[in-house]
Parts: sequence; structure tokens; C-alpha cells
Amino acid sequence: MGCGGVGSHLLQHIVSCRSLHSAQGLCLRVVGVGDSKSLVVVDDLLNKGLDDSFLLELCRLKNGGESLSNLGDFGQCQVFVHPESKGKILEIASQLGKKTGLVFVDCTASADTIVVLKQVVDLGCCVVMANKKPLTSTMVRSLQLFHNDC
Repeated sequence: MGCGGVGSHLLQHIVSCRSLHSAQGLCLRVVGVGDSKSLVVVDDLLNKGLDDSFLLELCRLKNGGESLSNLGDFGQCQVFVHPESKGKILEIASQLGKKTGLVFVDCTASADTIVVLKQVVDLGCCVVMANKKPLTSTMVRSLQLFHNDC
């Protein structure tokens, strides 16, 4: 979630480190990228990730102030708009969370993501936050991220 400055840099870093990933035997697939208005998801969740040229184009568009929904013409993805995107995030977490070790990365600067973060943790995903803002929610909500019945 979030592909502004921090999210775009993360995606560019992932792409630039592919040779290191390969040398370490690591396969890092990006299956979706979202912002406050929409979500772009790879068309084959179980077998593919968004390819590197697509990720770099996504970063270029976002850095130019464009919407993720403009990426629907590239053919290898599906685009979901808010509020449908939240349901798709949870569907992906349900499908991939416990099977693949899906990591949900929150690069937003919003406390509003705490609800989704809690739900994806409950579905077996790991969560990484680039900002502590979601942890400034109520103590009860924040602690729910750390107490999982796995």
C-alpha cells in the first residue's frame, strides 16, 4: 500500500537488486501495488508477479502525479478502485498469506491502514510498515497487530 515517494523507492530498489536476489536464491514477487484510490494486481496471483519494466513504469507514472488506474492498458494486471480495492487486498491475503508467506508492505503515512493491517495479519500475512503512523491508533488496535493466533 502506498506508492508515493517511499513506496516508489522501495519498488525501484527491489528491481535494482534482482541479481542479488538471484545469487541468494530469493524470489521476490510483487503481486500488487495500491494507493489511496486504486489497486493494481497481477493477473495470475499464484504464478506471476508484476514484471520489472511494469514496476518501473508504475513508479514513473506515480512520480508524475498520475493514477494507478492508467496502468490497466498494459495488459498484465487488473485494476480495482476504492472501495473495491480493500476487498481485493483481503482476497489476496486469504489466497496467499499462509501458503506463500505473503508480506504486506504499508508505505503510507496514514493511521487509517490499521484496520486492513490487522485483517491481513489475521489471514496469515506478515506486515512491514515504513511509517509508525498506524501504531498511533488506540493501544488495543495496535496490540492486535502483534498478537496473532497462528
